[in-house]
Amino acid sequence: MTETEEEMKKTDEENEDDIEPLLRGLLENRHAFESMMNLMTKLNKSGLLTAMENISADYLPSDIEFLSEFLTSKDFLYSFVKTMNVVSAIAHSMASEKASDAIKSIMYNSDAIWEGMVAGAKNPEAVSLLRFYAMIRDPDTAAGLTAVLNALKAIGIALRKVPDE
Repeated sequence: MTETEEEMKKTDEENEDDIEPLLRGLLENRHAFESMMNLMTKLNKSGLLTAMENISADYLPSDIEFLSEFLTSKDFLYSFVKTMNVVSAIAHSMASEKASDAIKSIMYNSDAIWEGMVAGAKNPEAVSLLRFYAMIRDPDTAAGLTAVLNALKAIGIALRKVPDE
């Protein structure tokens, strides 16, 4: 036997020694491995694995390195956490029955709101003090103005609580 053949035989024996613990671990965790294989089969049948392969083939290693560095950067992670805090606050706000009812009411009547805004912008009226007084005496205008003023007050109170940086 030549020296190269002896080295190859030693390498094969070392590989066999490395494979045995892997096979033992695989047999011990057979259920988890089968679940993972079932998941991979479903992903393959759905075409998602092929799409992921195509995406990874389209990017050079430097692009992947850039993406991994970007996605794990402190700035990105900080921005992501801040965004998730805002999303959770919005979700919490929308969970309130009063808030969701108010938003639904506004959204279902949004055509009238947009039409009024556009008509007012396209055909502005000169408003005297007496005309303004007559406008705010209208119950619907008074209700809208009161709602906006109350919202502005609540926003002012909330914004005063924002810490200075």
